[in-house]
Order: sequence, then C-alpha cells, then structure tokens
Amino acid sequence: MLRLSPPAHGRLRSASQLDLHVAGAEANVAVALAALGVEAAFVSALPATPLGDRAAADLAAAGVDLGFLDRPAAGRIGLFFVEFGAGARPTTVWYDRSGSAFAQMERYDPAALDGARLAVTSGITLAISAAARRLAEAFVAAARERGVEVCVDVNFRARLSSPEQARERLEPILRQAQIVVCSRRDAKLVFGIAAAERELVAVQLRDRFAPEAAILVVTDGVNGCVGLADGTACAQAAIKTDPVDRIGAGDAFLAGLLWGRLRGEPLPAALRFAAALGALKCTVEGDQALFTPAEVEAAAAGERAVLVR
Repeated sequence: MLRLSPPAHGRLRSASQLDLHVAGAEANVAVALAALGVEAAFVSALPATPLGDRAAADLAAAGVDLGFLDRPAAGRIGLFFVEFGAGARPTTVWYDRSGSAFAQMERYDPAALDGARLAVTSGITLAISAAARRLAEAFVAAARERGVEVCVDVNFRARLSSPEQARERLEPILRQAQIVVCSRRDAKLVFGIAAAERELVAVQLRDRFAPEAAILVVTDGVNGCVGLADGTACAQAAIKTDPVDRIGAGDAFLAGLLWGRLRGEPLPAALRFAAALGALKCTVEGDQALFTPAEVEAAAAGERAVLVR
C-alpha cells in the first residue's frame, strides 16, 4: 500500500500536498526482518504502474525478495490516508483500497514457501476481499504441508470488517497457527475475552482459539505485553520513547518477536527485541522499521547504539 498524509499535523480537507510512504502490515514485517539480515520474501500483487513501481522499488531497496510478487499490467495499488492528531484531536485513518491488484489476486506460487521457516499473514489480509481470504487460507494450508511455522497477527481493523466477520475469518487460521499476536483490545472486541489479567486473556485466547500456538502474545500498548510459551507466561514492559510516528509499531513489534524466534532466543529475550523494535519504529516517520541488529540490541538493553564505521 501507499500511505498519504498532510505534513505537520495538517487536515486532509485543506491539504495542498501529501507525504507519501510505502506501507502495509505484512510488507512492514518483511522490510523490518530484511533490515535485520533475515531473508524475507513478499507474496502479493502490485500493478505495473508508476505507483506500483514506487512500492516495489522501496521493498527491494530494503532487501525484500520480490521474486514471488505478481505485477499485473492493469489495476491499482491500495491507498490509505492519515490525519495525525494533536492534543484533543485523535489520529484518523481512511482506506481507499477496494479493487486493488492484491484484492483481485487469484493465485500465487507455493514455491515461495520452499525452505521457509515462517509464513506470516494477518487479519487485515483476511478482510480485504474474498479472493485475498482464499489466498491466505491456501497460503496457510501450504505452509502447514511443508512444516513451516504459521504466524498470524490478528490486526483487527473496524473500517474493513465487523468484529463478528473478523472472528469468523480468523478462527480457522488461528487454529493452525504456531505464533499468534493479538492486542488486548482485539481480544475483547473480536473474541469476547475480557479477563481482568492480561495473562488470563492470553491463556483463554490460546485455549479457545489457538490450541497449537507455541508462542502467543497479547499486547497492551504502553502497558507492555504478556507472552505464553512452553507452559509459562512472561511479561514485558513497553520501552519508553518520544514518539514521532506510531503507525507501523505493531508490525515492527511482530518483526522483533520473529527475529528473536529465528535466533533461537527464549521468549523473554524475543519479547524484549519485539518491544525494542516497536519503540524504535516510533522514532521515525513512515510505517517501516529499518534498524540494524546492533540498534535493536542496544534498545533492548536500554542503551543508545553507537555505531563506528
């Protein structure tokens, strides 16, 4: 997708120019992992238009493998518009993605999963269109057949579906997932889980909807997160930062968690990396978290990275 927003906390109704950033949940995860040195491929569709070229070039520059990216001659790229809030005015998002190239994508090459360790999708993809939902379901099934760990970020978006629709679409996918991330808000809205303790929210979400999850994380904004793995729970505080742009922080959090998983780190360390990369993302404009391993490790340790070139 492309993200468009008026500069300097302006309003769309009076904007004379817009800042542009390449975005999209799974794309953000792929970019963040590629920046950390992980081989990451992006399975999607971008039209062979100047705007599609802009997004593809951005992903390629970050090191993402686009060998399985469909480039149809016709179609459009999805857009979303952001008005950044200030004071009493909240940040507001509008989507303009109906009929995008990906929403109409009918098939993909399952060879994208050959040799992969993780297959990542989200509730956003399930909500885009019936075709996208079928692709996501096929993607998860193919990953399971190949022994690839399935990772699902619930990522509920009220502007794309109702909570009831999201639950119906997510349930069969979550039951096949080995890694699940869900916000405490989404656990309540989508799955009706409103336990007083975050750990109980995580336990109920796993037991009722994600029984195969080896790792399940419930995020809670500035209150941090709690994760379940190997029969134990682990809490991680949010890493404080002065936010410049919060959009994409959840995707960066997921990338940090997966980076820890790929490194073979125990859950406490993986959650620390997740919190660190999520916090680092908030320090830069745009949706993407382009940070090095040294920067993430330093933030996780509560230090400032000093790079010597």
